[in-house]
Amino acid sequence: MLKVHHIESRYGEVVGLHDISLEVNEGEIVALLGVNGAGKSTTLKTISGLLHPTKGTIEYLGERIDRLPPETIVRKGIVHVPEGRRIFPGLTVKENLIMGTSNRKVSKAEVEQGIERVLTIFPDLKRLMNQLGWSLSGGQQQMLAIGRGLMANPKILMLDEPSLGLAPVIVKQVFQTIREINEQGVTVLLVEQNASMSLRIAHRAYLLETGRVVRTDTAANLLADDAVRTTLLTAHGRG
Repeated sequence: MLKVHHIESRYGEVVGLHDISLEVNEGEIVALLGVNGAGKSTTLKTISGLLHPTKGTIEYLGERIDRLPPETIVRKGIVHVPEGRRIFPGLTVKENLIMGTSNRKVSKAEVEQGIERVLTIFPDLKRLMNQLGWSLSGGQQQMLAIGRGLMANPKILMLDEPSLGLAPVIVKQVFQTIREINEQGVTVLLVEQNASMSLRIAHRAYLLETGRVVRTDTAANLLADDAVRTTLLTAHGRG
């Protein structure tokens, strides 16, 4: 479904990704793991078109997308929910959700159907629809950010650090929701500081170090590997 071939990405003169290759198959949850600075977020930004690779190619459903602008990539079905939630502060919860449809022409009925779908997944948002997005708790804002991403009708949902800064009980809810979204037919590419929880819901994972893939395996195998546990599970990192 998504194939990343030997990509290099740079921030000016600084190389963020070195020869990264990975694959995401339809229906999977794939986790990108690594400590701070490993290149996880940079990988998502490169796939979503926020960065263009200086080398390599990215294919989605057999089509090259590595030179397309972000809005075109979203319309094709790859939706990136960035780290930090980025809720529009002057808009209500409902208005934030509707902004998730701004990449495509949709009817009022389709908007309402999308909102109903989001509220089925996040019923806590129903009573908050007329509140300003910035006034919500961290966990509620994360629900809203993911819900806004779902409003774009993704085939692949890319989530960057969805549990960051949340209380443990809310973290558990977030991961349960990611699994539920996947079970509804959405493929998920997950960057997450909580490696243990990620590996418990993922099918496969890639381990990144300093912008390189150093290992890929099933999530179960990585979770059982003492070396991986030592590297990741005792030290949450971002990058």
